[in-house]
Amino acid sequence: MNRRSLHFYEFGPFRLNITERLLERNSELVSLTPKVFDTLAVLVENNGHIVEKSELMQQLWPDSFVEESSLTQNISLLRRALAEGGDESQYIETIPKRGYRFIAHVTEVEETADALINMSGQALVAPSNSAGVAPDSMIVSAKSEPIQRRFLKSGYLPAVSACLALAAVLTAVFLVRAKRQTENFRPKSVAVLPFKTIGTDRESDLLGLGMADALILKLSRLDQVTVLPTSAVFSLSSHDKDPVTLGKELGVEGILDGTIQKDGDWVRVTAQLIRLSDGKTVWSGKFDERYGSIFRLQDSISDQLSTSLRFQVSDTVKPVKTHATDNPAAYQDYITGLYFWNRRTRENLPKAIQYLEQAVQKDPDFAEAHAMLADCYYLSVTDEYAATNVDEALTRAETSVNKALALDDTVAEAHIVKAGLNLMTRRFEDAGTEFQRGLELKPNYAIGHVRYAYFLFYSLRLDQAVMQMRRAQELDPVSAVTNGALAGMLYTARCYDESISYSKRSLELEPKGVSARLNLGEAYIQKRMFNEAHEAFDQVLEIDPRYASWEKAYSYSLAGRRPEALRMLATAEKHEEGPNYFNHALIYGALGDMDKAFEQMDKIRLNRVMAAQIIFDPQFDPLRKDPRFNDFLKRHNIEPPPQ
Repeated sequence: MNRRSLHFYEFGPFRLNITERLLERNSELVSLTPKVFDTLAVLVENNGHIVEKSELMQQLWPDSFVEESSLTQNISLLRRALAEGGDESQYIETIPKRGYRFIAHVTEVEETADALINMSGQALVAPSNSAGVAPDSMIVSAKSEPIQRRFLKSGYLPAVSACLALAAVLTAVFLVRAKRQTENFRPKSVAVLPFKTIGTDRESDLLGLGMADALILKLSRLDQVTVLPTSAVFSLSSHDKDPVTLGKELGVEGILDGTIQKDGDWVRVTAQLIRLSDGKTVWSGKFDERYGSIFRLQDSISDQLSTSLRFQVSDTVKPVKTHATDNPAAYQDYITGLYFWNRRTRENLPKAIQYLEQAVQKDPDFAEAHAMLADCYYLSVTDEYAATNVDEALTRAETSVNKALALDDTVAEAHIVKAGLNLMTRRFEDAGTEFQRGLELKPNYAIGHVRYAYFLFYSLRLDQAVMQMRRAQELDPVSAVTNGALAGMLYTARCYDESISYSKRSLELEPKGVSARLNLGEAYIQKRMFNEAHEAFDQVLEIDPRYASWEKAYSYSLAGRRPEALRMLATAEKHEEGPNYFNHALIYGALGDMDKAFEQMDKIRLNRVMAAQIIFDPQFDPLRKDPRFNDFLKRHNIEPPPQ
């Protein structure tokens, strides 16, 4: 046995054990996180005196820069823990603009107790969990008494020693069981669903989306676990499926589902972590917080949730900044813009631009908002969204992305947009560098993988392009964009059945999708399912008659229906501002008019994008049978990759 000194403070029903870092209320253990315990210790040790905020923060975080909100949160958690033993106002007094003072009567106690020594000579102590707090079932506290008390007389020491030995054994048993239970579920991937809000007002909806975004940011700090990014789950904000079904669709091992209920000045957040293998809830929590501002609420709840979940999913934490902006109004506009950006249609993209413009007006230093605004303008110039003024959209995209990178060079989304703009202007080397930098910063950014896949395709690396596109779909499996993009790449790789499957899935997610329906029709053409192809193209004619007309003309040509093909060709030409030599070559090739086809090919002003399509697109198969096709490639120094 080894005798050691124990240092206590007693106040009200509480007993603070400084030596063993325990707080008891009427002999019942009170669980506190390490920082909250430290906060209490500093206040109690300086009881009756004002402790300045700066002094508190220096003692609690001596080697780190943290915001004052972290201290406020610690005080809030501490007050709540103490309030369960009485009125919280009798313990901690707030001194406006200065700090805090512990005002309860405090008695300092020094005691001596016997500690059981193990074979290595170390005192047996119940270890804490990864949050720094030993679970209730794992803590065995041999409450020490003053040395003059009766039961520590020599006649009782053998019994006390036996009890301590038994306590140590029980502690070991509890630890083993707890460790086994935790190791049974250490998910490698987790998705956080947008929290369901009880209430229908716009602020409540944003609160649920914002809570998911804040928690994703916090959980993304954890090593050994992939947390799907916000962009992968925001489209589920109005989902009506059960969490297990959604989790399986997302392809993760665990899913965090939650609700938010606002009642006056209070907000209650409930959350549960569900194991997808059997649908069981392996962790749950309920948190109440005053609703002062959206940031304070998100910080408090997300800190509590991530701390509670940390022991469940990971052992280590990576540093991350807390907020992209300190302006609540700008943040709400950003969240709303991000919501519409996720629902990328011609109707929703302008709404996203509107809200993101408002966000950067309210906070000009909001880097993430500038990055997503740049992304919206970048998207608007593509054929899918058809911006009315392409030059203006490109200029705004360039201005916004440069502003984002100037504010924060670690915003992955900005690097991906910059890469896309470089690709548009044929700066391929710069584009590749930006893509790699963006995905290095955010490896689970699905849209980054989509666009990098296109870059690889234009670089004639089709196999790698397919791999990147599959990765994008894995990261965001319920996105119409990722499924449609994968369908298009699989079509180019001649995996027609798979392409059809992913096109249909994309259209289930977004029935108005133009690219997915065109991909579907093209795959049907290659399978010689012409009726199905025409049905797909007919559904696009009203939305985008230009592309649908060219596709129908090609389909009629390949099917041997020359009169219909020529009529549809004439219709397609009406929608072009000038001659489209590329598409004319395809149509004539499918009709068997090789002289006309290669006459059109020779008029093409070839670029890298067209070169990739000429090499890989199955619609060029009729021309590939002609010797002039290889002559064309040689004249333009195009080296097809090995099959």
